[in-house]
Amino acid sequence: MHSLSRRFFIGGLASAFALGPRRIFAAAPGAFSTGAPDLVFGVLSDIHIGLAKGGASLHPTYDTSTFVKALEWFREQGVDAVVIAGDMAHHGVAGELKAVADAWYGVFPGDKAPDGRRVERAFVFGNHDWGGKSRGKKVYSTGKDLKANVISVDPKRWWGEIFHEDWSPFFVKEVKGFPFVCAHWCIGDCHGKDEAFTKGMKEFYDSLKKPFDPAKPFFHVQHPHPKGTVHGATVWGQDNGMAPSVLSAHPNAIAFSGHSHTSLTDERSIWQGAFTSVGCGTLRNVSPNFPGALSPVPEGYENYKTPKGRAADDAVKALGNVGLMNCRQGQIVRVYGDRVVFSRREFVTGVPLGDDLVMPLPAAEKRPFEFSGRLAKAKPPAFAVGAKLAAKVVKGALRDSRRGKVPVWEIEIPAATAELSARAAELEIVASGPDGFSKRFVMVNPSARFPASDPRASEPTAFRVACERLPAGEIKFSVVAASCWGKRSQPLETTVKNERKV
Repeated sequence: MHSLSRRFFIGGLASAFALGPRRIFAAAPGAFSTGAPDLVFGVLSDIHIGLAKGGASLHPTYDTSTFVKALEWFREQGVDAVVIAGDMAHHGVAGELKAVADAWYGVFPGDKAPDGRRVERAFVFGNHDWGGKSRGKKVYSTGKDLKANVISVDPKRWWGEIFHEDWSPFFVKEVKGFPFVCAHWCIGDCHGKDEAFTKGMKEFYDSLKKPFDPAKPFFHVQHPHPKGTVHGATVWGQDNGMAPSVLSAHPNAIAFSGHSHTSLTDERSIWQGAFTSVGCGTLRNVSPNFPGALSPVPEGYENYKTPKGRAADDAVKALGNVGLMNCRQGQIVRVYGDRVVFSRREFVTGVPLGDDLVMPLPAAEKRPFEFSGRLAKAKPPAFAVGAKLAAKVVKGALRDSRRGKVPVWEIEIPAATAELSARAAELEIVASGPDGFSKRFVMVNPSARFPASDPRASEPTAFRVACERLPAGEIKFSVVAASCWGKRSQPLETTVKNERKV
C-alpha cells in the first residue's frame, strides 16, 4: 500500500453551479473504475429542530418534516452512514434532540436500513445544541423546567438516553473501514469568528492508537468551518484555527462543517490546501451569505445583515430582508477507490443543486480545489445581450419606520447568466446625481442560493431605495453583478428623474 502526499485529493471537478454540465480538471472518458462505491454517506448540517413555547410540541417552523424527507432520500440511496455537523436542537433542550432521534429511528429503526445493514450516525453538537441555558428560555418559562431539560447541563445523560451510546467531546466511528472523527461543540456560545468550540483536539488525535491508512480518506466532522478554508477568509463562523493546525498533518483528511448556513451553490464550498474542507450548507434556512464578493459599504447590505462593526442605516432602508426558509440543502458522498463524488440536493423542490462534484483519487494535477488557481480561471457573470434595467416609483415601507409607505425607486435587475459557473452572488448598485452625488449600495443576490435549473435562479431581482435618499434631478443607476470570487460583470445603466416627493 503506497503512502500519499498532499496531491492525494486532486483532480476533476464537475461544476455544481454552471448552467450546463461543464467540467474542470475532468478525467478522460472511461478513466474511472466501474462498480459500486466502497462507502456512501449522507451529509447535513444545521437542521434546527425546535420546540414551541412550553415544550409540548414542535414549532411549525422548526419541525422534522424536511429532515425526514432528507433521511428518506438517504435511505433510497443506500447510505452506510449519515453526518450531521451540528445544530440539531434549535433551543438546546432535550425534547428537541429526542425529536431528532424519533425522526431518525422512524426512517432507520434500530439504526438499520431496510435490508438489515447498520447505518451509522456521525452526529455532533453545534452552538445551538450547547446553548440551551440561554436559548431554552424561549421554550421553558421557569428555571426549574429549564435546568431539567437543557442538554449541556448533562450531555452524557441525554445522549445516552436518546441515542443509546456514550457521549464524549471527541469520538471515532469506523464505517466499512473508513474512520469518522467527530468533535462536539462543548464550550460556550458562538461569537461568529475564532470559535473556541472545544479543547484538546490535538491531544485527541495524538491519542489515537490505530493510525489512519494514508491510502484512504478519513472524515472529520465539526460545526464551525476550519479557519481559512471553505467560503473564504471572511465567512462568518470559522473556528480559531484548531482544526487546520491538526488536519494539515493529514493530507487524506476531508473535513465537513456547517454553522454559517452558507449556500452550497457558493463555489468556495469545497477548498483544498494541506487537507480538504467541505461546507455542508444547511437544512433549515440557507443564508444568502456570499462574503468577499464585494467590499462592504458603510450602510451594510441593503437586504441582509449589516457587517459587524459598521454603521447601520436600517431605519431608511426600503428593501426587505431575504426570505430564508425556501431553500434547504444537503448532500450524498460516494467514495470509490479512485474518486470521491459529492451529489448535492435542494430539499424543498427535491432537485440536484447541479452536476456532481468529482474528486479523483489520486490525480496528476496539483490541488484543483485550491482557491488561487480557481480564482485565476474564474469568469465574471454576464447580463444577457440587450438586457435592461427597469425603473419605476412605487410606494414602499421603510425598514423600522412608523411613517407608513413612502415613494421609493424600484429597480428591476435581470438575472445575470453564469459563465463557467460564475453565479452572480452579489449586486452593486451605484446611484449618481447632481453636484457630484454618488451613493453605493450592495445587496446579496437571493436567487444565487438556488440550483440553476430552478426557475427562481433566473428571476429578476428588485432593488429599492427611498426617493428621499437621493437628490432631486437626474439620477443614473449603474448595476454590476459579482461572483463569489469577486469577478465583476459589465454594468447595466439607466437614468431617471428623481422628484423627491415625500
